[in-house]
Formats: sequence, structure tokens, C-alpha cells
Amino acid sequence: MSEQIEVYLNRIIKYGLYAILLTPLAFWPKALFPFLTPKFILFQILVEIVFGAWLILKMIDFRNRGIFDFGNQSFFRKNYIAIALSLFMAVSLVSALFGIDFSRSFWGIGPRMTGLFAELHFFAWFLMLVTAFSNTNTRMNTNNTNNKNNIRDIRMPLINSYYYLNFSFFVSLIVAATAFYQNPQWGLAAGYGIFSNPTFVGPYLLFHFFWGLYQTLKPAKSDFKKWLFGAGTTFLFVMILFAQIRGAVLGLIVGIFALGLGLIFTNIFSRRTRILLSTFYFLLSISLIGLWFLRGNEVIQKFSPIKRVTGISLSETTVQTRLLAWRVAFKNFKDNIFFGTGPENFNFLFNKHYDPRLLKFGGGGFGETWFDKPHNAFLEILTETGIVGGLAYLLIWLAVVLALFKLFKNGQKILTSILASAFLSYLVTVFFSFDSFGSWFGLYLFLAFLASRDSNTNNTNLHANDTNRNTNNTNENKWIKNLFVTFVLIGLFVLEYFNYGIWRANLLNAGALRTFSRNPSSGLILFDKSFNHFSPYKDEYQLDMISSVAAAIQNNIRLPNWEVVINYMLEKADEAMEAHPDNAAYYTDMVKIYNILGVLGRDSQILAQAAAFGEKSLELSPNRQETLYYLTQTALLEGKTKAAVALAQKALDLEPTIRQSHWYLGLAFIANGQIQEGTAEIKKALDMHYAPQNQAEKEILKKLGL
Repeated sequence: MSEQIEVYLNRIIKYGLYAILLTPLAFWPKALFPFLTPKFILFQILVEIVFGAWLILKMIDFRNRGIFDFGNQSFFRKNYIAIALSLFMAVSLVSALFGIDFSRSFWGIGPRMTGLFAELHFFAWFLMLVTAFSNTNTRMNTNNTNNKNNIRDIRMPLINSYYYLNFSFFVSLIVAATAFYQNPQWGLAAGYGIFSNPTFVGPYLLFHFFWGLYQTLKPAKSDFKKWLFGAGTTFLFVMILFAQIRGAVLGLIVGIFALGLGLIFTNIFSRRTRILLSTFYFLLSISLIGLWFLRGNEVIQKFSPIKRVTGISLSETTVQTRLLAWRVAFKNFKDNIFFGTGPENFNFLFNKHYDPRLLKFGGGGFGETWFDKPHNAFLEILTETGIVGGLAYLLIWLAVVLALFKLFKNGQKILTSILASAFLSYLVTVFFSFDSFGSWFGLYLFLAFLASRDSNTNNTNLHANDTNRNTNNTNENKWIKNLFVTFVLIGLFVLEYFNYGIWRANLLNAGALRTFSRNPSSGLILFDKSFNHFSPYKDEYQLDMISSVAAAIQNNIRLPNWEVVINYMLEKADEAMEAHPDNAAYYTDMVKIYNILGVLGRDSQILAQAAAFGEKSLELSPNRQETLYYLTQTALLEGKTKAAVALAQKALDLEPTIRQSHWYLGLAFIANGQIQEGTAEIKKALDMHYAPQNQAEKEILKKLGL
């Protein structure tokens, strides 16, 4: 019976690990974030099930080998990638515990879900893959060397790492092919594919591109296989260009040139082949230089993938906002120098040192002023986990370099060159972005493959007594095993409950947002149902409800049980604020919403609360013009015209080139009876291309004769 259970657990691990490779294809049109949330939820559920089976199998073998094979030949013994990655996870957890907002660090935010909870799942996947891959490597070495002491972990499944990555490669081709599909109802757009955002899919495709290139270049018995991988690799190359993500395209180019250097300056190929490669790369370099100098040519500009790269300018909005965000990150990481703000907490540092110049970008909206990522993975690690986390992060890459060096010395030169190029390509890509599901997926797959090769190189002598694993069964303390299995099953149940709650709350909130505009009563019922499920993103859903109700009030949409709805809305607002009390964005949103409520009857208590929210927001983000604008509105609603002038003037003094500041100062002057000064400020706003935001603002211009 025990052996039969082991067989079932073995199958769960083996087929479950392959099923995980399909998760990049997951999406659900009715979800709130249909292309990302389903991927994370499905990935986490599969990892939890497989990891539970993996732990139980390890426990069964505890007396003979130990869960992580602690002893003469530990799982972690000289496997520097596993050690470095474990250390980084530990530092990240400490950083979260001592950071600004542990909940946000652990769970992340709803749209991305990249908190520690998700990353620990990727780490668990990594551990299982290293074990499964290493078993296959050990078996192959045993067959080659006939070394009786080189015995694998007989309970773990055999997964050939090459077959596994090949399977993942063909899944990536399907992912890339979805870029040709378009469905307006689901939000799919041509070129974006099943990840929706091409920034998220770029690194995922890059890792698989280089793996396909390896399968194309390495010696093979079948020409069909080489042509098949060659065609797939070419397709991925085209799709990476088609996605038009500059960081990914630049990473691709750097990786290809790094590969060329590796192939040319080593003795992997014959002298004749290296000369041909040198000629090819020389012509490629000349072509790229020519494209850059001719980037203004009409023919080149018509080809959008090239235009996106050659059209880079320091004056672009995305470039300017990133540079300002990088400046904030690099200059102010010393606020929390040792362990940082905590993972996923960059927004707190950014808000504290917000640069008022950011409002010049983004077409006059406030979207470009609320950064929660510096769009640079290295600065993100430095600010969120401090110097300690930065050093732990650096150790991972040093371990990768060491493993690549060992692999090269072991004679696998083509594989080493390909993996090194893929690694460098990833580093270049995330220099201009941040990690997400796609980049983590490719990265942890790469690290597991490389760590398994490193583990095989270092650990050649396993316990010879493993073949006699049943010898001491009669002496084992079975109740400890049973207790361990019970805890694993309870833990698995709790984790599945978390995932179920997150998923149900997400679906209900998405349904509420789609329903509310057509039927507010039904929408409110769905919102309330979503709040009753466990979800770490409940506060975000509460804000969605609050914003929906506020918009309905502003647009004179009739609401059922008006007073009850307003009280319910205010109750949920308080709960959302309590969930993340140091988030300036929440307080700014509350000022805006309470101003909308204040317009109804100019309720002094509501307006006083709006002012209190605004003051708290300014404590957390002192240079935030948006908050000052809303506070100016609050003061005008309260009839405090002099205070309104002072607030609007403060916003203008922060950055005089912002047109909205001139507009609000003009309104405050007019309300204060300073018509001439107010008209002059509004004229300045119009000269700076300020556009009226609603009919009320158009009426103001008419009255002023503008």
C-alpha cells in the first residue's frame, strides 16, 4: 500500500510539473485582470499540489536521506545557485517584516500579484525542478561511469531537463502565436497576445528563443528536429520584434552579440566557421549602425518594430518619467538603507520624494505621477530590500556566473554560450522594466536547469546505503511521519482556500464593475459578495466600489436607498484606509471622493474629513500637486477662498510650468474676488494648452469671455 501511494505521488509530481508549463496560456475573460490573475492562480494551485506531494515523498525517505539530504551530500552542498536564491528569499522576508507595509510586500497588488507569496511559489517550483533534473543527470552519469555510489533519489520522478525545456519551448510558440488574435470584448489586441501587456511576455519569449537557438545549433541526429527548432526560434525572434518592447529588443540584440563573441573567440567551431561567423556579425553591425543613422528615413519609419527602437528620444514621456523615477530611487534608497522599504513598497519611497516635474508628462492626467515600480529591477531591489538585499541579489548572479564557468570547463561550450547569452539578455531587459509572471517564469526555469547541472557536477557520491532504504522501516517513528503528512495536507488546504478566495473575489468584483453602470443595485450586491471572500486585495475592490458610487453621484445616476448606500460607502472607505494607512494614493482618492459628496449639500463634516485626508496625504507625499488641487476645491466648497488661493499658489510654486496649477490658481483668485489676477492665470493655462475637463469648466470660460 505504501509503495502504491509513492507511485501516485510520483505521478502527481511528474505530470504536475509538466502541467505548470502550460500556465502561461491561462486566461479568463470574466476575471478582473483576465490575462494575468488566472496565470498566477493556476500556477500557485499546481505548485502547491505538486510541492505537497514532493514534501511527502521527501518525508518518507527522511530516515535514509533527510528531506533535503542533509549529511555528507546535502541538496544544497556546493549548489551555489540554490544557496544564493534561498538567502535572497530569506532577506526578502526579513525586509518585508521590517518594511513599511507587510501585507503589500507579501501579496503585492491585485493587477500584478508579484508579492512574496507568488515568488515563494516560484522558489518551490525551482526546488522541485532541481531535484527532478538532478535525478536524471545522476542516472545518466551512473550509466556512463558504472559508479555504484552514484545513486539517485529513487522516490523522486525522473524528468529529463532537455525534454522539459523543449516542451516549454513549444508552449512559448503558442503564447507567441496568440499575438495574431484580436478580440475587443476580451481586451486582446493584435501584437499583445495572451499576456495582454507585451512588457510581461518579452522576457518569457527571450529565454525560449535562446533555448530554441541551442537546439538548432547543437549537433543532432535528426535534421528535421533542427529545422523544427530553427523555424520556431525564427518565429520567436520575429514576435519579439513585433511586440516592440525596447528593453526586450535591446536585450535580444545584446544577447545575440554576446553569443557571437562566445562562438568566435572560443574553439567551439572550426576556424573556417568562426571566420564566417565574424563576417556575419560584422555585416550585422554595419546594418544596425546604418539603420540608426537612417532612422529618419520614410521607409524605415513605416516599419514599426524598427521605428520603436530607432525612435528613442530623451524627450519622450516614458523616457523622462523613468529617468525621474530612477533619480528618486537612486538618490533616496538611503532612507531605509539596510533592508529597504520592503518588497513591493517602492511607491512609499516614491511618494515621499515625489518630483513635481512628473505632472508635465502623461497628457495632463495624473497616471504618470503614481509610480509603484522604478522600471529598473536593480533599483527596485536596492530600494525595497536595501544594501543587504542588493548584496544577496548580486550573489545570485555571481552563483550563475560560477555555474556557467563550471559548465564551460566541463566541455559543454555551446550550451554555456547560449545560457550566458540568455542570462545577459534578461539582465538588459529588466534594466528597463521589472519582474512579472513572464520574466519570473523564464528566469526560474533557467536557474533550475543551470542549478541541476551544477548539482550534478558537485554531487557525484550519494549514499550507497540508499538501496537498502527499507532496512530501518521497522524502527521508524511512524506517528512523526503521519503528523508531518497531516500538517502538509492542512497547509495545502489553507493555501487552496487562499487561492479560491482570491479568485472568487476577483471574479465578483469584475462582475460588479461591469454591472454597476447598467444596474447599480445588482452591482452593489456583487461588490458586497466580493468583500465576503478572503482576498488580500479587498481594499482595492472597496475603492472600486467607492469610485463607482462617487462617479454615479457626479453623473446624477439614481442610486437605490441613497442614504444607506452613502453610509455603506463611507464604512468601506474607512476599512480600505485602515488596510494600508501609509498609502498617500488612498488619501488623495478620498479627498476627491469626499469633495464629490460635499458638492451635494456642502456638508461641513464631509468637507472637514476631505481636508483631513488631504493633510494626511501631504504628510506622506509633500510635493503632490494633485492633492493640493483637490484641497483647493475643498477650500472653495467650504467658502475659504484665501486658503484656496494659498493652496493653489503652493502647487504652482512647486513647478511653475504645470498648466493645471495656473488653472486652479485662477479659479481660486476669481473666487476670492481677484478677477483680473484670476483671468490672467487662466489665460496662462490656456496658452499652455490646458483643455477644459467638463461642461462646468467650459461655462467658466464663457463667463470670462475666453
